[in-house]
Amino acid sequence: MVASEGRASLRVGDVDCPTVQDAHFSSVRRAFGIADDFLAGIFDFGGLGAGGGKGGDLMSRTTCGTFFVKELNAGDARSLLRDDFLEAYVGLITTGTSLLCKIVAVFEHPRLGRFLVMANCLPASVDSWSGLYDLKGSADDKALVEDGERVPEVHKRCWNVAWMVCEATGCNKGVPSERTRYLSAKRRSFNFPIYVTKDQRKEILSAVERDVALFDEFGLMDYSMIVGVQRPPPGEAARCLREAGGDDDARKMTRLHGKPYASRHGGDVVVAYFGIIDFLQAWTGGKRCAHVIKACCAPTPISTISPGAYAKQFREFFQWKLRGVAHALPPAYVHVGEGGEVAGAHAAKLAEQIEALRGELRRAETRIALAEARVEELEEERGEPFHDAA
Repeated sequence: MVASEGRASLRVGDVDCPTVQDAHFSSVRRAFGIADDFLAGIFDFGGLGAGGGKGGDLMSRTTCGTFFVKELNAGDARSLLRDDFLEAYVGLITTGTSLLCKIVAVFEHPRLGRFLVMANCLPASVDSWSGLYDLKGSADDKALVEDGERVPEVHKRCWNVAWMVCEATGCNKGVPSERTRYLSAKRRSFNFPIYVTKDQRKEILSAVERDVALFDEFGLMDYSMIVGVQRPPPGEAARCLREAGGDDDARKMTRLHGKPYASRHGGDVVVAYFGIIDFLQAWTGGKRCAHVIKACCAPTPISTISPGAYAKQFREFFQWKLRGVAHALPPAYVHVGEGGEVAGAHAAKLAEQIEALRGELRRAETRIALAEARVEELEEERGEPFHDAA
């Protein structure tokens, strides 16, 4: 695709910051209808803190929750700011179905250094998740939220000798309950299946195939799939989809977060979101050394493997994890009209009809009971049952 000219600077919060490679990133903003002043007044550099990843890069969200502003370290910058990578990346996320998080700007703060701005893969309108997972297809998988409750990360460190011995021997007596819960949630996040419809599975896996091919081409690894799961209460599926911007393809170029995949399985209605994040890690010398160490002593499967092996492991994991046996929701559940009234009206009308039928059934049962009682009275008067009189 042909990149636009870009901008020399962006207003971030209340600071004017020079842009980096904005000829590419401005094309992303144009494609998704993002104004160039989108960060003015909605970000505070004072809110930056360690993002929670292993690198400890500074990160914070905008006040609207739609974007993350994250420190761009030297290694990630080398991967991201190449013209050939940016051309392929921008072409993929703006012209095809992709699960990649959308990077919409890179800028340089006068004192704090370089930052990238990426769209939230999950809808900011959702403030409570049934499940939230960070998945690599390895022993590094983790649950961030499970059964509606946040799972605090409790890592094992080299100075926690007692923990290491107890975990290695399996006794676990000296391991805090928070650590045990964290480990159990990690295992469950790796093992649990994700139920979608057959068509949804095909669509998601096709996107994974295209996205992973990009990483393999440019020697990137250690990326994750963020998966958000909602289980709406009965009758709330249409509202959840409406708040997320709908699930139809016509809206995909105005929806910055992942597409909502709604389905029904085992009596539950589920809305799931998928987004691939943290995809700028190159296969460096440090990663090669870490591979040798982890191959000897870390739980398998490991994440620190070559880009080609990582891509294969990632693809195969989601081919296994996504089960295309769920059912599509009836149109009354998922159709969202102008302002969302259509689905709500349809559902309300169905509820009225069901209640009316229940009322008719109760009245019919009452009439039947009265008729049976009258028959018994007549049979007593005659001294014989009616069915014997012919």
